[in-house]
Amino acid sequence: MNDLLFKTTMSFKHSALWKAAFEASRTDATPEEQARLAGCYDAMRARASMLVAKIASDLPHMTVHDVTHLDALWEMAAIAAGENVELNPAEAFVFGGAILLHDAAMTLAAFPNGIAELREQTEWRDLHARYLTSVPAGDTAAAKEAEDRATADALRLLHAKQAENLPMISWTGPQKQPMFIIEDQQVRNFYGQKIGKIAYSHRWGISRVEEELSGILGALPDVTNCTVDLLKVACLLRVADAMHLDQRRAPAFEFALVQPTGVSADHWKFQERMAKPYVQADALVYTAQPPFEAADADSWWTAFDALQMVDRELRDVDRVLRDRQKKPLVVRRVEGAHSPSDLARTVETVGWVPVDSTVRVSDVPKIVATLGGSKLYGDSTAAPIRELIQNGLDAITARRRLQGRPPKWGELQVLLQKRDDGFWLCFEDNGVGMSQTVLTGPLIDFGNSFWKSSLAIQEFPGLAAAGMKSRGKYGIGFFSIFMLGDFVRVISRRYDRDTHSARVLEFCHGLGSRPNLRNADPKEVPMDGGTRVEVKLNTNPFDPDGLLYRKNPFSKGQVVRLSRVIAAIAPACDVAITVSQNDEPLRNTSAGDWLEINSASLLSRITGGNDPDDDDEPLPPVKAWEELVELRDEDGKLYGRARIDAANQWSTSGLLTVDGLAASKIGLVAGILIGVETTASRNSASPIVPAPVLASWSSEQAIALAAAEIPDAEKARAAAFVMGCGGDVGELPVVWWQENWMTASQFVEAVEPLDRLEVYEGTISHEDDDDVTKREFESSFKASTKIAQTADGRYGRLRDTDWISTVTKGGGSTPLDVIEALLCEAWGKVETEEDTLVVGESNGTEIFRNVGIYTPMSEVEDEEAE
Repeated sequence: MNDLLFKTTMSFKHSALWKAAFEASRTDATPEEQARLAGCYDAMRARASMLVAKIASDLPHMTVHDVTHLDALWEMAAIAAGENVELNPAEAFVFGGAILLHDAAMTLAAFPNGIAELREQTEWRDLHARYLTSVPAGDTAAAKEAEDRATADALRLLHAKQAENLPMISWTGPQKQPMFIIEDQQVRNFYGQKIGKIAYSHRWGISRVEEELSGILGALPDVTNCTVDLLKVACLLRVADAMHLDQRRAPAFEFALVQPTGVSADHWKFQERMAKPYVQADALVYTAQPPFEAADADSWWTAFDALQMVDRELRDVDRVLRDRQKKPLVVRRVEGAHSPSDLARTVETVGWVPVDSTVRVSDVPKIVATLGGSKLYGDSTAAPIRELIQNGLDAITARRRLQGRPPKWGELQVLLQKRDDGFWLCFEDNGVGMSQTVLTGPLIDFGNSFWKSSLAIQEFPGLAAAGMKSRGKYGIGFFSIFMLGDFVRVISRRYDRDTHSARVLEFCHGLGSRPNLRNADPKEVPMDGGTRVEVKLNTNPFDPDGLLYRKNPFSKGQVVRLSRVIAAIAPACDVAITVSQNDEPLRNTSAGDWLEINSASLLSRITGGNDPDDDDEPLPPVKAWEELVELRDEDGKLYGRARIDAANQWSTSGLLTVDGLAASKIGLVAGILIGVETTASRNSASPIVPAPVLASWSSEQAIALAAAEIPDAEKARAAAFVMGCGGDVGELPVVWWQENWMTASQFVEAVEPLDRLEVYEGTISHEDDDDVTKREFESSFKASTKIAQTADGRYGRLRDTDWISTVTKGGGSTPLDVIEALLCEAWGKVETEEDTLVVGESNGTEIFRNVGIYTPMSEVEDEEAE
């Protein structure tokens, strides 16, 4: 380490900035001042170099961040400053101190208590919680990998923030003495906090730098008469750090030892070729050798991206310094940074030509309208309403987590208002709200889910660790609102900021227009924080194509209340939803009330039917077997509230919900089963109920339905459903034979004396090759009493019962399976064959079908089979 310090000392002390600050004769500082501050820097550098030497151990794939990188920043800053900008001794000490600390926290050694201290950081807990969600239960290796990944990412995420603390924290020495990076206590106490803040600022946006570091720090008495221009120093640090991209960052032999992969390898490979930049007019020129071959194209493009970043930093700093009427740097841009072909003239390629052929969307509004509108969601107005409700629910859930609110706290308001310019639909939540950064970033970044971004950890530290699991996953839901109207307004205020922080984002002409951002009028700001989304409806909601109009194929259409529309879309949410129409309060949905309201009310909510609080006539009470029953496992985890519904052959009141929102219909069930979405549009889902829970629930349903006052045919269809669920049919009928529906015990008793049974699987219905018409068949068919028919659970338009087999994974049974088992119970072993036989007649015409013929297996056949 001492050799490294000695070898690099001359390089940074030869820079023009160092010489001008500490060696040249000055009118604003004495040699004693210069010597003391230079000595303080040398001592600080000696300790900081030991700290940054640890980075390679904790983040081995990172390019070089040791003291050679820190020393090189003096040179980069001198190149950028030229003869325009110089530093006095105090500024040079603060600048050098910020250089030494800006990356020094990318190691566990920067946390005096090591990994234990890092794990206490909110960001580490958030990252760890996020990565653990994809770790299978019991997989210790994957859990350790998630932990290590959280540690590495937390060091990168926190290093600038922790850099602010480094000047003032101490480490324990061998004699239990506190040891600081800045040894001189007087200098540390005066300059330490500003050095830390400037070191932190290299990761800020330029606007924050301008806002928080625009002042002048006065002179430190008895040490120097020089003041410190904080903005100048901060700007010089950020451009110097961005500029350093040459071979010293990526030694070839170090690459051979570390063997980085992926993006890290691309950074190593391009920097290993880069020369020091030089100045040409107002531009910084980068060159590289040897040229990049086609196999190294990814590395070249990584270089292009990096130099574009340097260009942005130079332009931002130039603007800020000029706006503040300070001397600008001599360099303002990077030559060739905005054109791959221009950059290739200096950062050369051989055997290929870099053409910026990155996949791009030339018409962003069109692609958003296509993928985020009807092409994704269909033409239903329910889709955008569902997405807007979901966004509100996520915001409220996040605030619950952050503030430790009760499980049912929070409210989402949905309002339909008639204003002078038309009808407006509004959604207002009292959730976390959005900062301007989020409002103008992830919200309108198509395909970028805020909740899964690193910005979410920065905006709401501790949220992921508190168990936040967002409903939104794809970053496309907001754009569905433009299916309802072109004029959209979003008003948002962070829950932890004052009213003046609220902002309004307006789209005045749909996705084809650029949104406007303005300060919110206090009267339009959500009172308790949160977000309000408003859309001016393109269509009158009461018209035939409107939001509240419901078409009926059997009668004239009707207009329904907004409360019914909202309740049907969000029937089982854990957040209260209040609905108003023309300022008239309508019926509310309480948080989690779908488990508490009576069965009739929940079924009415699902179907969008009569609401007992909205209509004069109350809903009729349900029969005992029509009650909806909760599906829970042994630990009490909830999977739904439902019953078997074998009566409705042409419609269903069964619903799969995802996070309380309606996803898709489900056949043979009335009520709600909890599911997980299977499409980005969330209009399809599959239930999450475990097979044992489904089997147990269906067995209980069989008991209730066996005692029900319903037709045997309906009971038989229910029995088929129970069989498919792997349940026990009990006393439900399972087979139609001899003009009667029979239970399992009745069937065994009736078939026991026989030596032959002909079975048709399912219910005999008309087929195209029958010698009678469908109308004749349905009006006159009479089945043969000799032919047994099984119950049929797959009927009518609700033939999509594949969800049952998805849950049971083949563990259920069919009615034919059950009949075969019952025949074995009656006869012992059986044998079967198939044949085409007469199964009945229609208007004197015989009807033929393929049937199974079952006979007992003789003792001789049994012995031969054995």
